[in-house]
Amino acid sequence: MTRSSSQLLSVSARLAAIGGSLGVVAGVAQATIGNRIPDWTGNKDSHVALGLLTIALGASVLVAARALRTAPVPRPETLTATTLWFAIVAVVCSTTVGRLWIIPGALLLAAAGVTLAACGWPSFRRVVATNWLSGLLGLLGALEMLMAVSAASAITVAAGLVAGGMLIAAAILSRSGRRTMVIVLVAATVPFVAATWWTIITPVLTVVALAIGLVTSRTVRPRAAGRGARLDRQSVG
Repeated sequence: MTRSSSQLLSVSARLAAIGGSLGVVAGVAQATIGNRIPDWTGNKDSHVALGLLTIALGASVLVAARALRTAPVPRPETLTATTLWFAIVAVVCSTTVGRLWIIPGALLLAAAGVTLAACGWPSFRRVVATNWLSGLLGLLGALEMLMAVSAASAITVAAGLVAGGMLIAAAILSRSGRRTMVIVLVAATVPFVAATWWTIITPVLTVVALAIGLVTSRTVRPRAAGRGARLDRQSVG
């Protein structure tokens, strides 16, 4: 990694640390006094649940920011995932705490841009092109989270947030094999479908997520087997 890339990562880490910290503060405000300042917090019915979600996502940003500062040489895959995560949190939390997210969201989008600059567009594009199915699964998880935060029922909000988070986890665990993917996907989608049985959107998302997860696990495993076969041939040779 070049000196300029290291400097960019340092700037990104600072921006993300400040944005994540302010995001946690915004989440605390939403969870405690969100119903008293509805003009600033988006006038949400489930202000406690949304505040807790914002706190959790802000904390995840702080963890990512610390990783950027401490990791000696981050891989392009790590930088790509960090860039996308900063952007996803910036978008998702813009719907959870209303105007309180203006400054944290802007800081996180700036951090995502700086991290992308450190990674380099060619490396970013290569990683995305190689892992686009897993990325699509993660985006579906973010979409479910966005759908959940607009729900009126606390149970629906909780089910949607858990489902979205587990879909993102499934995207990360896409190399863990088909059985693990099926377990995670079923656990992620079925409760949210049950909680939103009256709409057709969530069953459709469930079918799409299951299909993407199965295709991802099927396409990853042969590559791993191919690498193992090549290593065996090299050791024999």
